[in-house]
Amino acid sequence: MAATCTAHVQCPDCDVVVPITMQTWSATSECDHLMLVVEPDYTDVWAHSWTHEMA
Repeated sequence: MAATCTAHVQCPDCDVVVPITMQTWSATSECDHLMLVVEPDYTDVWAHSWTHEMA
């Protein structure tokens, strides 16, 4: 089962809140433990950081 969720980080330079979309799913486990895989998408974070490099 996969899910999509969003976390937010605040830019320390300009206080803008930047979203990070994350894909999460459960992985198979051999030891009766719940394992979650979280794969963040940093595209918006990189794009925002480039706005500071241009200035």
